[in-house]
Amino acid sequence: MQIKRYEVASISQAMAKIRDDLGPDAIVLSSTRLEGGCGIEVVAARDDVGDAVPRQGRIGSPDIFSMFVSELDQLKALISNRDISAQLKEVREAMDTVSDILGIGGTRGVSPALSRVYRRLVSNGISKQRAAGLVKEAKKRLPEQPGDYDSALTVVRDIISQSIAPSYRKPGKKRIVAFVGPAGSGKTTTLAKLAAGYRFEEGLNVGIVTMDTYKVGAVAQLRKYSDILDIPIEIAPGLTDLRRVMKKFSDRDMVLIDTPGKSRRDGEHLLRLKESLAAEFPIETNLVLSTTASQEYLIDTAQRFGVTGYDSIIFTKLDESDSFGSIYNVIDQASKPVSYVTDGQNVPRDISRITPEKLAEMVVDGLVQ
Repeated sequence: MQIKRYEVASISQAMAKIRDDLGPDAIVLSSTRLEGGCGIEVVAARDDVGDAVPRQGRIGSPDIFSMFVSELDQLKALISNRDISAQLKEVREAMDTVSDILGIGGTRGVSPALSRVYRRLVSNGISKQRAAGLVKEAKKRLPEQPGDYDSALTVVRDIISQSIAPSYRKPGKKRIVAFVGPAGSGKTTTLAKLAAGYRFEEGLNVGIVTMDTYKVGAVAQLRKYSDILDIPIEIAPGLTDLRRVMKKFSDRDMVLIDTPGKSRRDGEHLLRLKESLAAEFPIETNLVLSTTASQEYLIDTAQRFGVTGYDSIIFTKLDESDSFGSIYNVIDQASKPVSYVTDGQNVPRDISRITPEKLAEMVVDGLVQ
């Protein structure tokens, strides 16, 4: 076995020297940063006499990238412990990008344009794992080493749009529509916006039902909206009451149901809600989520409210959010369509239907459509 030691400035320089001296079958025995951080020491060997040597670390093997990722981690740690300039901060961010893509997505040879796309997606709130997957897929669709950042963004928008499309369903004109979600998500205001749109823009006869007898002032708030919009309102705390109200509203084109907003962890409330909406007449259920909440909260809420069998999601308060990557994380996890988004408190304005294409633009560009 031939063993050689190298002192080099970078791992790529070491790889080139090892290939030249020992060939592609060489193995890397160790890599250590030199004192003072001015370079690295790499020890490599080549099996000349048939000795059994481990395959991990061979120059021609993808496993060499595990050493590369380890080297990046050492460099990041070195940078973290120093009072350095903004330029070194940019270097660290670049190394984070390469390390994340290698470690999560397994993507090799990512171009500078795609590296910028990855950083943009993560900064917009998309999880690192999903961002790495999007970059990996974009690399397959782009020419080798593309330098056009805008073209790379366009490809990623298309990928996101296509991934949303299979679960996407345009909102229909079902007669009974319920709104569920945690407290503070904007259910009541969203209901009022839609009621006004159905009433004045589409000319439908609308009825409002509230099942929320828990929150102080909930009924009074909806009564104000019903008075202003000239829409009748009824109270139905449970399924029996709901059946009675549905008979009363049998002549209505559209009936909108507001439900109590409680903690997503209240399992008993979710089961009661499921039972209350399990009527013999069809009810389209929308889960209302505020984009001001954290990604973890939104995903957990979407999972817990799954017991209600909701059909689609409405994202609210986009005007109060800095990024919309969490929207993609939620719908990718929940596999549910998005029917509407809201971006303000004005009734009947500040609500719009959404398409996969518009959602993709929001997620990538960070702009409300």
